[in-house]
Amino acid sequence: MTALAPHAPLRRFVTDGLRDTVDSYTAGTLPLHRFSWELESRLATLAELTGLPRYRTLVTLRAAQHAVATIDVELRTSGRDTLTAAEDHTVAAAITTLRTGLAQLDPTDPSDPAGPARPRPASGTPVVAAATTGPRPVPGPRRPTDGHRPLVA
Repeated sequence: MTALAPHAPLRRFVTDGLRDTVDSYTAGTLPLHRFSWELESRLATLAELTGLPRYRTLVTLRAAQHAVATIDVELRTSGRDTLTAAEDHTVAAAITTLRTGLAQLDPTDPSDPAGPARPRPASGTPVVAAATTGPRPVPGPRRPTDGHRPLVA
């Protein structure tokens, strides 16, 4: 396995693709066999980009993918069109595991332009600055400016 851990933007691209795949399946726009195939191929790519530091998370994601693949094979071999209640529950649990595992793989590289952004306040909520320690500085007298530099008198 080639560890390309410094390439956080690529890892982010693949994890975003995995999230989109999960969202498409839960929205009903992706059939189970396609969902299973996309999970398998994207997780193989993610394993190449992530390397050993996230090995446990990858194993968890693979286990969830394997559960989906097993149900897909059962569904196709039995000739049924719909999942049983137990299979539906298993797929739902796998989706929860996938979403949780993908959340742990978000890049922490500060140079990643697609890195996690700070949450924006809700509309109408005032932005509050972080608390600082010690007394606040008292502003001095203001000097007239031309908008860029202080004017020298």
